[in-house]
Amino acid sequence: MIKEAVDDISRMKRDRDINLKKHEVIKKGCWKKTTSQSLKVGQLIKVSKDERVPADLILLYTTEKSGTVFIRTDQLDGETDWKLRRAVSYTQNANAPSRIHELMGEVTCNPPTNMIYEFEGVYENRAHNVTEPLSLENTLWANTVLASSGYIIGQVAFTGKQTRAEMNSQ
Repeated sequence: MIKEAVDDISRMKRDRDINLKKHEVIKKGCWKKTTSQSLKVGQLIKVSKDERVPADLILLYTTEKSGTVFIRTDQLDGETDWKLRRAVSYTQNANAPSRIHELMGEVTCNPPTNMIYEFEGVYENRAHNVTEPLSLENTLWANTVLASSGYIIGQVAFTGKQTRAEMNSQ
């Protein structure tokens, strides 16, 4: 019983630290700091190199010229090899990162699931008549770590108990 209590207290402290970690999100056209627990679906968030992704994201922009980044997924699937992810090509090429919130695009995707290797969705910008299919390569799941240099901007797709990491935790 004592071991269980110690494990529960350790888990509670770790969860509190994760929930109170500050991240930059766009609010009213400006980057503002907010805690992980305050993230909302649809918000645009900035994640820098070696930071843990706080929610399931759609990758909209990366400072890498190729539009691709590498992530570490060992906390999610136990695999130590890095995985390649690709930004939505329209958002990567359409605007400066400081003005990405002006694109007014919309993401539609399948409902939350625990399947970490499956994803289907669509990025749509009606104002510019752009529709782009989304797949697993356009996502960053919560608890993965950005391994590439620079930073990314992602749109929050799922938070809290609806993230792939939470649905797969025991």
